[in-house]
Amino acid sequence: MPRQMSFSRTILNGFVSITSLFFVLSSARGDAIYDFENITAGTSTPFTDTVNGLSATFTGSASVCESLGIFSSLTGNVLIQHLCGPPTESGPITIAFSSNLTRITFDFATAGVAVPIMFSAFEDSTLVGSTTFTSSFPPGAFNGEGLGTFSGTFNRVVINNPSSPLALDNIDAASTAVPEPAALALLGAGLVIVAVATRHKRRQ
Repeated sequence: MPRQMSFSRTILNGFVSITSLFFVLSSARGDAIYDFENITAGTSTPFTDTVNGLSATFTGSASVCESLGIFSSLTGNVLIQHLCGPPTESGPITIAFSSNLTRITFDFATAGVAVPIMFSAFEDSTLVGSTTFTSSFPPGAFNGEGLGTFSGTFNRVVINNPSSPLALDNIDAASTAVPEPAALALLGAGLVIVAVATRHKRRQ
């Protein structure tokens, strides 16, 4: 009897180890950060950028432009309205993601003024939540800048500044982990080994 219990415990420990490794591998994907540095300046919406396996499709009326040092927290290429693109660029910017997110953080700027921007998150067509983020003038700057962050389960966001042109940068998207094929194969192999070992013990 003690020997049988030891064998069962060994199988259980092996299964727990395999399962733990599966969850580690399946959640290994980190955040995707969209800083627009790999997008050619002058590119206008719509366009899709894929970072760390997560695709984001940007629509609305905006262009990727060199920031020219006019911002403090937004550097290099930024997604902005009315800078290097047509002067008619305005209105909401929508970002649709290929997987559900659990959190999003982004830097934003409002041209020439420090005003709130409007943010809404959706799961497909269902509104998950909405809020506003307020910008302020960094020392020596003439554009309002701020940081937006939102948590929940969503796959599309709409960001709007009706008062002035809007700029976005450093969009940090944390997505729901999707098990990698290798992790699924490893879990399956572990379960087969446990099943075969159990059947062999019963035959004995």
